[in-house]
Amino acid sequence: MKILFAIIVITIVASSCGKMEKPQFKRLENFKVKSFGLKETVVGFNVTLYNPNGFGVTVKEASVDVYLDSVYVGNFIQTQHISVNSVADFSIPLEGKIPIGRALSMNIPGLIGKEVLVRADGTVKVGKAGVYITKDFNYEGRQNLTPDLLKTPGETESKN
Repeated sequence: MKILFAIIVITIVASSCGKMEKPQFKRLENFKVKSFGLKETVVGFNVTLYNPNGFGVTVKEASVDVYLDSVYVGNFIQTQHISVNSVADFSIPLEGKIPIGRALSMNIPGLIGKEVLVRADGTVKVGKAGVYITKDFNYEGRQNLTPDLLKTPGETESKN
């Protein structure tokens, strides 16, 4: 009986995955320097996407190599499981270590307010009902690194 149930679940998931549309990139947000050391800097940010599909999934893990203007920044990994609702926006928190030499040579604070080419290549493990599949993904697009990217949710500008 358990085998029959597993076959039914796998068939349903496999057939729905065949019709699955890719999530649409919306924005980067909540960039934070989590720690700054002599050897490396740990940074985190959220990637907000839109799920155009009529079903929800769970994003179990993600790993992405990030490039800014064709310069490799580092590998970033998902920090928590995310439930994705159908036809809705969702955010994936990512965190990664950047060697201090690379961070200084890139002058990341100097990029704030400028438009850069962001490229992301990685994998994501998504699933439903305990059945997960790993999918490759690639994104490339221009992103304006606005000062708002450095704000945390609910933070407001002080007006004097």
